[in-house]
This record gives sequence, C-alpha cells and structure tokens, in this order.
Amino acid sequence: MGNLYVAKGVAMCRSCGFASPALDMCRVTSTCVQCAREILKEKCNNCPDKDNCHVAIEGVKFLKSLESSLDIYIDFAKYLVRHLEKYDRVEIGIAFVKNLMGLIKLLQREPGAKAFPIWVVSIFHNDVVSKLSRVPYIVTLDLTRPLREFCLVYKCSGLELVINNLLNAVVSLSLIEGVKDPRRYFRLGV
Repeated sequence: MGNLYVAKGVAMCRSCGFASPALDMCRVTSTCVQCAREILKEKCNNCPDKDNCHVAIEGVKFLKSLESSLDIYIDFAKYLVRHLEKYDRVEIGIAFVKNLMGLIKLLQREPGAKAFPIWVVSIFHNDVVSKLSRVPYIVTLDLTRPLREFCLVYKCSGLELVINNLLNAVVSLSLIEGVKDPRRYFRLGV
C-alpha cells in the first residue's frame, strides 16, 4: 500500500490549513501532498506513489490558487454527493468533481469547444470513452442550477449541459456494469 490517499469528504491539511473535498493526502505526514513533499523532501524519492503524488501536488496547487472561490466547488461537490448517495455512487461523483477541476485548468489555455473533448479523453480510460457515448441513461441527475453557478465562477459557461450529461453517462455506466470503484472509469485523481 502506498502513502497517497484521497480523504473522504471535505478534509483539512493540518500543516497549511487548506480544506477541500477529496483532498489528496500523505499517510506519512497526515498532510496534503504539497505540504508532505515540503516536509519529506528527498525521502519522497523512495515512495511507491512518487509519480502519482507529483500529479496530485499539481492538482492541490491549482486548487489552492482558487481558494477564494473554493466555496462554490465545495458546495457543488456536497450537492452532487447528496444526489448520488441513493445510487451508492458517491465515490464516482467525487472522482468526477476532482477531475472537473482539470477541465477548469484546461479552459485557461483552450476554448471550451476544444477543451471539453480533450478533457474527456484525458480523464477516462479508453474503453470507457467509447462506452459513454452509447450508454443509456438510467440515471438522470439535473445539476443544471448548481452547474450554472459553478461555471459562472470558474468560467466554463456554456458547458453545463454537456458536463451534466457526461456525469449522467458515467454514473449510468457504473450502475449497468455494477462497478462502484472510480478507478474502473477514471485515469487519475482517485
């Protein structure tokens, strides 16, 4: 077992005080991965999770840069979790929300029409991407209102419907396949 883990719910780093849903944490230091790297320095070189931690650190740095608007992110994650509890797919939702921040980062460099397909292909396993366009929706979550608020703050307006549809597709696929583990669907951030 490695040292990298994703905290359940909203977690706070005991070193820097940063709080976020599904915060990437280090078992050795009990801090966020960014603080752990600063504390452990070259000791991280021997960790089996070093490569994954590098990616997680970039994600935590990005989230910290958005700290002034992080309440919207947390509120959206809580809203989504509440709606996914009845399907027992909370972990899928948490992975989706974490990966959604990757889209926000990509939108800083690319326009929405180009960024969205690049993001989809980058977060899902190849076999999942091909299934998502064909999966029948057995779950139809309507997250339009909270997504509108989220996208207004994070500058992804116009993508609310496709984000909502993508979430419905991955949750539906998960229910059809009977697999709750987000690692089956998502490449990173789990």
